[in-house]
Amino acid sequence: MTDDASVSEMADNYRLVNAGGNHYDIGRKMTDAFTPAVHERLSRQPDGTLLENALKSTEATFEVHPVLKDELQGIAEGISIDFESILCEASDTFSAPSTSLTVVSKHDGSVIAGRNYASWPSCTVRNLLRLDPNDSYASLGRMGGYFGGTSESIGVYGVFACADILERNAQPTPGTAAYMIPRILAESSKDISAALEKLKSTTPMHRSSYVVADASSAFYAVWDGSYFKVEQIEAFPFVLRNGRKTDARTAFNDAESIRKYLSDHGEGSCVHGQDAETIYSFVIDIAAEKVEYTAGSPCKSTYAAVDWPGGYG
Repeated sequence: MTDDASVSEMADNYRLVNAGGNHYDIGRKMTDAFTPAVHERLSRQPDGTLLENALKSTEATFEVHPVLKDELQGIAEGISIDFESILCEASDTFSAPSTSLTVVSKHDGSVIAGRNYASWPSCTVRNLLRLDPNDSYASLGRMGGYFGGTSESIGVYGVFACADILERNAQPTPGTAAYMIPRILAESSKDISAALEKLKSTTPMHRSSYVVADASSAFYAVWDGSYFKVEQIEAFPFVLRNGRKTDARTAFNDAESIRKYLSDHGEGSCVHGQDAETIYSFVIDIAAEKVEYTAGSPCKSTYAAVDWPGGYG
């Protein structure tokens, strides 16, 4: 992509959404950042098979995090589309495997997480959500191409979670979409124990992996379609490529070295691929309550500080 295209894309696709109140209000607020391409996509008639699976899936998801139903209702009414269209959008059972790099390290006893995420250039929603709801805990994360979820979130109490889809489903599969789970964990958990219990109470619709962390500890969990395998991360740095464990290849333990690692093409850390691009990067120092974010690839975009969740509702 050229620099001119990057500037245009920043104006069209990257929005910062600050929203407080109840989740219905938050859903209405989110629609302010939707582009015409999003409106067009959401206005399509739901496919019968996908709708049937979406109805089963969202019913289970709303049991885990009931406030999301109000939020999706707010989105549907905010742009005057059928509620069923939003349910299908929030339950994309055929999502492709993630293209990402996630690193977890420790510095002076504090967990620091870094993450690059890649998608097709045509991905039209890249909004950064700073949500301060009055019916759950404040959170910060990137909306992504689907609504009601984020591929990673940090909560006001310092619970961090991220998700990666490991395999594309071959057929409609009921369950909670993997990209909704990090936000559910951040918005409903005051500590990592509560987050892990909440994670185990969900049934993901995708074969997927998760990192769940707080300032002092981190866990790696894999859903194989039947059960969760959860392990505590003991050796740092811990690196995932596309959701699977891999060698770090280099040493890093603080925010600056993580930023350099995420920006480096020599190690393949900046996760450009064929017809794909790194569309954003996060670095989060949990104990220090510091979040840095790039709107675009970290190899050509500057990390900027983002306020910790809370206090803007």
